[in-house]
Amino acid sequence: MFKRISLVTANMLERRFQQNEIIAERYRIINHLGVGSYGNSYLVFDQVSQQQKVLKALRIHKRIKKSGKKGFELEKNILKSLKHPGFPQYYEDGIYNSIPFYTMEYMEGKNFEQLIFQDGQKYTEIAAFVIAYELLELISYLHEQQLIHRDIRIPNVIASDSRIVLIDVGLTRKCDHDKENITKGNLRKEVNPQADFYGLGHFLLFLLYSNYSFPKDQKESSWEEELEISDQAKHIISRLLQIEDCYENCVQIKSDMKILIGK
Repeated sequence: MFKRISLVTANMLERRFQQNEIIAERYRIINHLGVGSYGNSYLVFDQVSQQQKVLKALRIHKRIKKSGKKGFELEKNILKSLKHPGFPQYYEDGIYNSIPFYTMEYMEGKNFEQLIFQDGQKYTEIAAFVIAYELLELISYLHEQQLIHRDIRIPNVIASDSRIVLIDVGLTRKCDHDKENITKGNLRKEVNPQADFYGLGHFLLFLLYSNYSFPKDQKESSWEEELEISDQAKHIISRLLQIEDCYENCVQIKSDMKILIGK
């Protein structure tokens, strides 16, 4: 209870950067993009490089705790280590009014939360699995670096031009194979590959439900009953969600997805 009250109080006291405010005598705020577990993200114009960037500033309730500052530093260093076009490029960091921040590449496009719920975009089974396959390539890249994203969700996946981009590495952690890495009650927050597979399964369900019409007065059923999808699609999702034997690695998932999408 005390922790929740402290969080609410901190959020009330937090002042977001305002439009046209100049940060560190360099970055002009264009607008507020969103808030994550560690930081507020802003679209800014870098007056030195003359380009748009994303600036992420550490939130107030994280700034007052050593663990919060440490986590933000870890997030920054993980992003800095990623050398792949499917992730935003890290640029530079700094401190403004005692607030740590860093900047990264601005990825134009819309996330899948916007595409589904604002634009009404609908995805067929094949289209959904083609997108998921592209996302799986990014997950595979992270896993090759022994990193687990732990936050695979529709707001964190962007359709940018003709590619898929994965953002927000705030919860990403190094996989320690010597530990069990189990977080009771939340499979997505475990620090093992299956945590990302679980997130991918739910990501797929959001895409597939975009093409589903909810009949009036019909009782809610399981996704297996509601969605008219192939047995192969059900098999893949069930393994991703650990309903059936869970996948051990990305190679196994790619193999099953290739059968479905005809790669």
